[in-house]
Amino acid sequence: MVDFCNFNRRNNIYHDKPRPRWQRYLIYSAGFFTIVIISIWILRDTTPVQFSPPSLEDMLKPRGEMASRSQLDNVHWRVSIRHASKALAEVCQTHEYTVLTHKNIIMDGIPMKYSYIYLCRPFGNIQAVVNARKVVSDNAIKSVTCIETYGNKTKHVVRKYPFSLKYISSQTFQPQTRVVRKAEEACTWLHAIDIVDSIWD
Repeated sequence: MVDFCNFNRRNNIYHDKPRPRWQRYLIYSAGFFTIVIISIWILRDTTPVQFSPPSLEDMLKPRGEMASRSQLDNVHWRVSIRHASKALAEVCQTHEYTVLTHKNIIMDGIPMKYSYIYLCRPFGNIQAVVNARKVVSDNAIKSVTCIETYGNKTKHVVRKYPFSLKYISSQTFQPQTRVVRKAEEACTWLHAIDIVDSIWD
């Protein structure tokens, strides 16, 4: 006697056989890379960035606003900051600038308002920062006469150092501290902070 139940179960053409392991890995990898590519496409910033050349009129503009923690944690805000950094990197390659700030950035027709500094010649691994401020202690016993230029004006400014530089990294968006002990670096950072604060004249 033939067992039709077992016969049908053994020859069911609609029953899927387990896929080989290499095929499963291939499907998983393809899915993962597809998700990564879609995420990059969604998070890219195509906002037009215009460069505004340094001008003494920049000192009449409001000082840079400190970015809040909610902004620093916002993915799209971070992407826009990195987008601005890429635009300024191209400017530095074609112009003889040392420091650029938020006052030189116009995004989608609107001037950037947040405290932002970009160094054309970085110090260490620091290229661009947000919310930069100086903390000068009583130990700042050294001084240097800096030759600073902004727009069409050049002047000699006496700067004191060493000092602590507090800032938010434009890469990690985490707070950092750097002790500035060299005269050249002190001139650059203190000049940039004065520009951001609209007190360099």
